Amino acid sequence: MKKEHALIYKFIFGFVCIVITFWSCTNDINDLGKDLLLPGDLVAVGKVTEKGTIKAYSLTDEKQRTDEPAYNLLGTFNDPVFGKTTADFACQFRLTGYPDFSKNAQIDSLVLYLLYLEKYGDTITPQKLKVYELASDLDIDQKYDQDVDLKSLAKSEVLAEKNYIPKFKLDSLTNIYGSTKKNPKDTVVQVIAIKLDQKLIQKLMAADSLTWSDNDKFLTYFKGLYIEAGDLNQGGAIMRIYTLASGSRMVMHYHNSEKDSLYYNYNINENTARVSRFTHDYSKTTFAANLNKQVNQDSLIYLQTTGGLRSKILIPDLENWTKLIPDNSDQSANIAINQAELIFQVDTIVSDTARYYPPQQLVLTALDKDGKEYLPSDVAFSSLYYGGRYDSTDKTYRFNIAKHMQEIIEKKKENYGFHLATAFRSASFRRVVLKGATSKTGIRLEITYSKIK
Repeated sequence: MKKEHALIYKFIFGFVCIVITFWSCTNDINDLGKDLLLPGDLVAVGKVTEKGTIKAYSLTDEKQRTDEPAYNLLGTFNDPVFGKTTADFACQFRLTGYPDFSKNAQIDSLVLYLLYLEKYGDTITPQKLKVYELASDLDIDQKYDQDVDLKSLAKSEVLAEKNYIPKFKLDSLTNIYGSTKKNPKDTVVQVIAIKLDQKLIQKLMAADSLTWSDNDKFLTYFKGLYIEAGDLNQGGAIMRIYTLASGSRMVMHYHNSEKDSLYYNYNINENTARVSRFTHDYSKTTFAANLNKQVNQDSLIYLQTTGGLRSKILIPDLENWTKLIPDNSDQSANIAINQAELIFQVDTIVSDTARYYPPQQLVLTALDKDGKEYLPSDVAFSSLYYGGRYDSTDKTYRFNIAKHMQEIIEKKKENYGFHLATAFRSASFRRVVLKGATSKTGIRLEITYSKIK
């Protein structure tokens, strides 16, 4: 019994010590390292904010590689702020084994199934989808950009047409993952089923046994499909299609003398070439007049995936930031940068974040004298330290560039500005409007420093 009491007392004592330790801790970066300094060494720990000299311009993004993405995008979307975007794709299909069409098999249909979980836009406007057979090979080892002319690689004959209204449904009926009717937590995967022309069935069934037994020969015989998104003058949406090993496939439905509802799958996987095409039309947007012109700044800056829009950020005299420190007359003091946070504020009204999700992640890259991009050294510490994720609490994106600034001050690197762009640009559709440098909120660079004798 005494041993049990002793163990309890030890546990309570240890727990109290832990609580006291954590209670005394602080997350205030301004206090970091204070206790390591001798009395009188620390002159000041403070924070300065710069936003008056920062400049920002909206630019069209560089071309994106669109071969073998994790997802393919499909649809036409007339964005009320960003203008028109069209996304479509082409892909190969692979055999899943030698088919058993014995016992008087009869083909019922050939159907292309495209699965998606996410759409960006409305659920009112029908998408005008068309399917073509490819006439030219897709090369899985070749690099393709977003402006690839997929239609020129396809035959002129349309294999299928479908007007499809994108759907989005929350599954409020299942208890999986604690989902309830008031708080649904998972969504229903939607399926676009497109019945293909009888001529393609005849072609596939005419393949000889060698073609059916070898994927390379099959890909030469049947090069794949191009799924085209037709033009729309208003509304629309972009759907993110699960093409990579997630259910999208082409299926031959058949029956024989013994069984009904038989099928043979032509799959899409990591060994099949998949290529997306993206086009953008900004001619009717409010920012078109200032786009790609580093003369007049807009009070807003625009970012978009799919090789759409990015921004150029200039912070003149970054190496001379100590001029911002008030009463900085003691030139003998050593000044250390604890944190240098570049903060971008989302314009929630123009972005309409309630309807259009902003990007989960932005990427800030530094520029060299030739305009080439490189990641700031701060990325090497950790992605959490570097930042860039969307903070839904205060609607901001924040980047810590303290080490990059230190390198500029020490003349290890030169200051030619930055590019700000979205992450996951080829496999997702996102866009956001940020407060520009000339807006009242502005773009802020908050520098926390320690000033030591």
